[in-house]
Amino acid sequence: MPSDIRYSPLLQKPTSRLPVVLRPLLRLIVTFLKLYYRHRILLTVLTFLPPLLFLPILHISSRSKTLVPTPFHVTRRPLLVVAHPDDECLFFSPAVLGAARTPLHDVDPAVLVLSNGNNYGIGDVRVGELRGSCEELGVREELCTVMNVPELQDNPKEWWPAEKIAEIVKKHAEEIGADLIITFDSGGISGHINHKSVFLGLQHLVRTHPTTTPPTYASTTVSLPRKYSSLLDLTFTALPFLPRLLLTGTENTDRALFVADWSMYKAARRAFGRHASQLSWDRYFYMVLSRYMMMNDLERVR
Repeated sequence: MPSDIRYSPLLQKPTSRLPVVLRPLLRLIVTFLKLYYRHRILLTVLTFLPPLLFLPILHISSRSKTLVPTPFHVTRRPLLVVAHPDDECLFFSPAVLGAARTPLHDVDPAVLVLSNGNNYGIGDVRVGELRGSCEELGVREELCTVMNVPELQDNPKEWWPAEKIAEIVKKHAEEIGADLIITFDSGGISGHINHKSVFLGLQHLVRTHPTTTPPTYASTTVSLPRKYSSLLDLTFTALPFLPRLLLTGTENTDRALFVADWSMYKAARRAFGRHASQLSWDRYFYMVLSRYMMMNDLERVR
């Protein structure tokens, strides 16, 4: 056997038979596994212990202004603005449920969906499903609104006009008396172009009507490994909030953090369960693994 052939512990075959471009990746994986095995106890503790410690602290402090700024404490009608039916529960359930629980007074949340999700011709079905999802999230039917305008049709390849989005949201917020808005950030969480368009529309509204637009907060898009690390991502998500929470106690005016408890998580699952047309196998994994089912960290749109 030639002396230059080495065997991979993973594949049990000569690494020289692998394509050249894959060999560095294989070596990296093997090195990582060796490192993990060598320090497995320490790495396991560092991975699981911080979120287990942070979780009760954040739940106890869920009404603290270091985690949730004043606009969430005084709101009576927060408005969630999303692109498609099911966005409200897949990406924003901790914020919707948390915003309703933060104030000491009654809160009547609202949801505005800018398209009926008719990309596959089942828009009417998805509108009906949305009603059920809103019910699970504590949103009254009359405050669960779906738009169907030519310029804003469900299409992953089409950017929506920011001016039209701003016009629709402004009018709707005034009609229902919304005093707080929650929406997507520039990454759109999943990268969907319609999601990104919603952010650009809200950003346009905030910048063109800064004095009359309610305080507006956007989601945070994270990397794929973090997105599917469930509660483990709490370590990275909570870190920016902890110095204020544990040391100074001062209000965090530009950021908000909502962490779901078990009842909120179950409500989010029930809400998505009402979207029967969207219940594919991968969505079950999403509901278990996605951080967005467990937490929302929001940043104010300026």
